[in-house]
Amino acid sequence: MIEFNQVDKMFDEKDKPLIALSDITLSIHKGETFGVVGESGAGKSTLLRLINALEKPTNGSVSVNGIDVSNLSKKKLRQAQKQIGMIFQQFNLLNNKTVGENVHLPLELHDYPAALTTDEVLRFVGLEDKKDSYPSQLSGGQKQRVGIARALITRPDILLCDEPTSALDQNTTEEIVEVLKKVHREFKMTIVVVTHELPVIKELCERAAIMEQGEIRKVITVKRSTEQANVKPYHERAIEVLTDD
Repeated sequence: MIEFNQVDKMFDEKDKPLIALSDITLSIHKGETFGVVGESGAGKSTLLRLINALEKPTNGSVSVNGIDVSNLSKKKLRQAQKQIGMIFQQFNLLNNKTVGENVHLPLELHDYPAALTTDEVLRFVGLEDKKDSYPSQLSGGQKQRVGIARALITRPDILLCDEPTSALDQNTTEEIVEVLKKVHREFKMTIVVVTHELPVIKELCERAAIMEQGEIRKVITVKRSTEQANVKPYHERAIEVLTDD
């Protein structure tokens, strides 16, 4: 369970504070696939980074499995962060390391008693034949598969996905969505996906928070829909696309 309780987040700017998030109260259930959708600047990535305490709230609290991650000592925070994996928009691979070395890297930084092997996770994402290749030899979709494998090797309870398909074309996006569906099906972990792409939320997520200007406009159950009204504001259009209401 991930809980946001009246969370504000402000960043110091030269002229005045920038309000990134305002009065966020939200519950994400254990084991669900949850989407956070909105246009650029809506506060999506900031909200995601609060879950693994890469950012701390200005006001309010964020708890993960009953633990307030915004007020932990460095040692306890490291322990909490070990239960959270992350997938990035730009893959964040080390170009001077092979695919296998990139995937194994988290196990070199910390001890994970229940960790999978490099071969297991590469087989899971369909890249067992790329173990000795370098990132420069891979397509964008293959690089993201490596990122997923690297996140999975520690067997986290929670997987955070920050715009995981925005650097990919439509066909490759669909492939990555299918991999993430397989992750959820096989590992039963909580997955939180931040994106501005409504089709990704529609295909992958059970519920979604519609964000605009640092606020959650609505939390919806995602359902199939065939109509889309492009002339309406983003949050209204998102609700139409993602629900049958």
